Amino acid sequence: MPTLYLTGSSGALASVIRSLYLEREWSVVGFDRTNDGFQHRDFEFIETDMLDVDSVAEAFSKANKMPRALIATVGGVKPWSTVEEIVPEDFDFVVRLNLHSAFYAVRAALPLMYVAGVGSIVTIGAETGLRPEPKKAAYVAAKAGVIAFTMSVAEEGKLRGVNANVIVPTVIHTKANESWGSPEDIAKWTPPESIAEAVFFLTSEPGKAINGAVIRMPNKM
Repeated sequence: MPTLYLTGSSGALASVIRSLYLEREWSVVGFDRTNDGFQHRDFEFIETDMLDVDSVAEAFSKANKMPRALIATVGGVKPWSTVEEIVPEDFDFVVRLNLHSAFYAVRAALPLMYVAGVGSIVTIGAETGLRPEPKKAAYVAAKAGVIAFTMSVAEEGKLRGVNANVIVPTVIHTKANESWGSPEDIAKWTPPESIAEAVFFLTSEPGKAINGAVIRMPNKM
């Protein structure tokens, strides 16, 4: 039974990914600061501060199973603001939350995958990382960083049996996002189930042929 390491495992997108992998007979190790109480015989939760490199390294060392795949879903935003309005601490936090968390997870997982000679990594970018928008400088910088970082991982890993790709949605249809979207907007958003299916393919045996791909999942027109 292959094992998925899933960061941010209690989040809206990650919980859908978690269920899909378990349904398809993978085991899942979830890493997050909070435990949503989910239970399954093939699911292990390890409390982790994904913004602390030592916490991530320790958590990955505690897992009882070696990873066949890593999905890094940790991310988020602060209220939108122009560059001159951004509080430096908020800029730093958004970059750490999105980019550093992915770096820490990949850094801890790669040695395990290299030992096995096989593995798949998927990160979550954002469309604004490819097409920057005003009042989103911190988030744009962070997600653009995630995309570029994943491409470097793909280049390093391809000679050692590890592929890496990044999913780039526009807006994911979650309960949290519904709080600010209009009904017309919400109808166009990408369902987390669609992202989960794309992620699963990238970590499947046929998906091993894909490496260094930026897979855009835009909103419906």
